[in-house]
Amino acid sequence: MIQYREIQPSARLRRFVASFWILEHDGKDVAPQRVVPDGHSELILNWRQPFASFRSGAWHDQPQRFLAGQIDGPLLLRPNGPAKMLGIGFQPHGAATFFPQPMHELGGRFTPIEDLSRQLSRDLDRVLESPDPIAAAEAALLSAQDISRAGDLLIEEAVRRITLTKGGSDLAALSRELGMSIRQLERRFHATVGLPPKLFCRIQRFNNVFRVLGQRSCNWVETAVACGYYDQAHLIRDCKSLSGNTPAILMAEDGDLARHFYRRYGVSHSYNTARRSLV
Repeated sequence: MIQYREIQPSARLRRFVASFWILEHDGKDVAPQRVVPDGHSELILNWRQPFASFRSGAWHDQPQRFLAGQIDGPLLLRPNGPAKMLGIGFQPHGAATFFPQPMHELGGRFTPIEDLSRQLSRDLDRVLESPDPIAAAEAALLSAQDISRAGDLLIEEAVRRITLTKGGSDLAALSRELGMSIRQLERRFHATVGLPPKLFCRIQRFNNVFRVLGQRSCNWVETAVACGYYDQAHLIRDCKSLSGNTPAILMAEDGDLARHFYRRYGVSHSYNTARRSLV
C-alpha cells in the first residue's frame, strides 16, 4: 500500500519551492515505476530504505539524502523494501538559489547532499528527527539560502512565461523581450534550470498532454493540436523520446508510485484513457 500527501510551502519559500511531499510504501512487491521528465529537481530525504534506480543495465541504490537533478528521459525506480521519504520539489529555477553548482552539472544524477553543502546536510539530518519535519525543512532551506545569489530574475521570468504558455513560447521572441540574446538565454537558462530552454519547452508541452486528456474527452488528433504538436506523429515521437514508450503503452502501465510522482506538478497520468490507443 502507498500513502502520499503533499504540503504547500510557506509564502517565504513559495518562489523557490513548489511543494513538499511525503510518500510511504509498505514494502510489498511492486513493479518498476517509470517516471518521466517534469522540469523540476528535488531534494529527497529517506527515513527508511532508499529506492533503487535502473541505469547502465543494472539497479543501483539511491543515496540516503540527495538532490535529484533534472532528467531528460525516462527514469525507472523500484522500492527496496518499506520506504518513507520526504521530497522537497523545487520550482524549475529554485534549486539554483540553494546550491552554488551550475544546475546542468547535476542533471541526470543523484548527488548526496553532503557533496553539495555540508551545512545543509547537517541541518537536513535534524529534519528527519523533528516532530514537524516540514517546518524543520523550511528552516533548513531558509538558513541555506544564499541571499547574495537571490536567483536569476530574468530566467525566473522566462520559466514563468514558458510554463504559462505550456511550452508554446517562441524562444527568439522571448529572449528579445527579456533584453538578451538567444545565446545568453540558453546559457543562463541551462545553468539555472538544468535544462536547455528548448528541451524545457518540450517537457512542458508533453506534460500538458496528460492534463488535456484528464480534463476532457477528445481524440489524439485534437489532443496533439491542442498541445501544440504538428500532428499525432509528432506527439508520438516526443513521447518516445521523453518517456521511452508510445502514449498508449505509457498510459497502460499500472504504477501507483509513478501516478503519485506524476501528480506532484499537476501532470495527470490518465490511465483511464488507454482506450484512446495511440500505437
